[in-house]
Amino acid sequence: MHFGSQQLDTRSAREAGHESRASQGAAPAAEGKGGGGGPAPAGQSDKVIDLAWMATLAWRYKWVMLGVIAAVLAMTMLAYMLAQKVYDANVILALDRNDQQIVRTAQSDRDDVIDSPAVDTEVQVLSSPEIAQAAVERAKLNTNPAFLHAKARDATGPISVEAATNLVRSSLTVERKGLSYAINLAFSSNNPQVSALVANAVADAYVGGQVQAAQAARTVDIQMLRTRLDQLRGDVQRAEADVAGYKASANLVGSSNDNTIGQQELSTLNTELAAAKGDLAAAEGRASANAGASGSVVNSSPVIADLRSKVATLEQKLAQQSATLGPNHPDRMRTEAELASTRASLNREIARASAGVAQDIRVASQRVGAIQNVMGGTQGRLMAGNNASVRLAELERVAESSRQLYQTFLDRYRVELATRGTEKSKADIISRAQPPTLPTSPDILVYLLGGLIAGVIAAVVLALLLEWRERGIRTRTEAEEFTGFKVISSLPDIGTMDEPDFHKGELLSVPDFLVKNRESPFSESVRAIWTALRIGQKGQLAQTVGITSSIPDEGKTSTAIALARSAAMAGRRTLLVDCDFRRLGTTLALGLSGRSGLVEVLSGHARLDDVILTDPASGAHVLPLNSSGAGNFDIVQSDATVALLESCKHRYDLIVLDIAPAIPVAEARAVAAMADAVLMVVRWRTTPRSVIKTALRELERAEAHIFGVVLTQVDTRSAAVLGEEMAYYQYYYSRTATT
Repeated sequence: MHFGSQQLDTRSAREAGHESRASQGAAPAAEGKGGGGGPAPAGQSDKVIDLAWMATLAWRYKWVMLGVIAAVLAMTMLAYMLAQKVYDANVILALDRNDQQIVRTAQSDRDDVIDSPAVDTEVQVLSSPEIAQAAVERAKLNTNPAFLHAKARDATGPISVEAATNLVRSSLTVERKGLSYAINLAFSSNNPQVSALVANAVADAYVGGQVQAAQAARTVDIQMLRTRLDQLRGDVQRAEADVAGYKASANLVGSSNDNTIGQQELSTLNTELAAAKGDLAAAEGRASANAGASGSVVNSSPVIADLRSKVATLEQKLAQQSATLGPNHPDRMRTEAELASTRASLNREIARASAGVAQDIRVASQRVGAIQNVMGGTQGRLMAGNNASVRLAELERVAESSRQLYQTFLDRYRVELATRGTEKSKADIISRAQPPTLPTSPDILVYLLGGLIAGVIAAVVLALLLEWRERGIRTRTEAEEFTGFKVISSLPDIGTMDEPDFHKGELLSVPDFLVKNRESPFSESVRAIWTALRIGQKGQLAQTVGITSSIPDEGKTSTAIALARSAAMAGRRTLLVDCDFRRLGTTLALGLSGRSGLVEVLSGHARLDDVILTDPASGAHVLPLNSSGAGNFDIVQSDATVALLESCKHRYDLIVLDIAPAIPVAEARAVAAMADAVLMVVRWRTTPRSVIKTALRELERAEAHIFGVVLTQVDTRSAAVLGEEMAYYQYYYSRTATT
């Protein structure tokens, strides 16, 4: 197959793409390695935490991590077995919110209602030194051998109450149960019997202390009431004596009745005075009306009326007689004498009537004055009595107040005496402590959980440390990000594929396995190389392919032979050229040493057709390297090599160059620059990153056209988790074998 201008255009495009990839990949390559430190995990450039990478890390070091976790758990269980056991005995107390006193007393009135803050207060009381000391004294814990052995092992005999109190408080826990009115009291000890003993002793001391406190308070109340009653009794007696003495001094014996009679008398006198004043007014009216002979009294008198009628008759008779009779006529004179007598009688009667009216005025006036005098005396007596009653009422109120206060204290005193001995605690023991059967500390679940967490942390730290020490390439993504070139294929380590026909360590073990197992994942990985180069296809990307590595022992020779054999078995015309002037890898592997080869052709001592050999296993042609001329390093860099390769392109579809490692061998870089494409072989997790970086830099300086990277000796068991393609190859072929 011949490539004309199309090949040059393709090569120019590839060179431009190579330069673009190199410029884009330089930054991540330098950033990934960064001064020879640990590698940056794949996929970590854009994420803070990559769960996939963490899972990969865990699977990669799973046995180490499991071993660390198991070791930590074993040490944790050993620590649990050696740890001192602690037993907690619990007593549950409940505070009674209802007032169940038989009789309301001063003490019960003084007690506060049990509310939520009161429960918290009782928790503090239970934790107080006084309760602990009472428990020590009640149970004689300072002389109890079991208690001393459990809590005071250094003590050789009884200890002080104060020391025992401190020991009790140091292991006593009191807490409220949620928001209820129940209190949990717990005591911790390495002896379950001692735990129950002390917990019950503290609870009994608390409940008993409340009863004793109530009894003491009641005794104090009774004594106080007795003293106060004596004082109040004297106050009552003095107040009553003051009332009696004032009554005697103010002559107020029966003063209430006297005041009532005086008020009634004054009321009667007021009535009589009003009547008398009425009579006086009437008399004065009559006197005013009777002034002269035409008064009402005069006119109303029948005698005066008769006399006036008689005078009128006589005057009429006299008038008639005066008309007929002379002045001395006896009848006229008799009439005149009778008229004068009648008139005199009339005047006397009128005078007598007027004198009677004046007498009535005098009588009425005298009566009014008498009544007013009596009223004045009565009012004086009432005012004096009222003033004395005010003072008396004040003294009586003081006496009554003293009597009521005395009676109140007397009733309370009698109640206190009657209810003495009925005191009870406001807390009840719901559940007494029983000797615990299982220790509360150490908690095996806590130990296991803590050991598991510590083991996981230790395992993760160890895995990260191992990862940091890891200097090789592990995944395709990591290789591409670090080098800036795509990974053409990942060749599995056949030793990890459970292949019985594979004999590791032989020179041709890998290429021979490819020939015998053409459908294996390894064979498929090799085919992926020349498929990516489009060998024998339209638009083939390269015809001469150089296979090199950074340093020796990375599998470049096996890769070159395997690639040549795979392409040849696929019908591609293939030539394998050994260009490793130092180790003669291909020549020795195929057993072709001692024969004429590349150096003889380049020097003109042999024809190409005479030295080319055929690989019987695959049909590929091989151009070996004679060991006698292998030291001529300059000839391979000459134009003769370029001419030889150009002539071979007209005869072969693929020319594979087995080139020496790029770093230690200078001519390897020159030969690599002559190839259309160079594949950098990198041994999985073995080749240091700094070495890879140096080799790529040297090849770029030599203007070699690096096409991509080939990972070799990849562990398929790890690759299955790492996501490499041979994992899917294995899955596919295993499914094919079973169907």
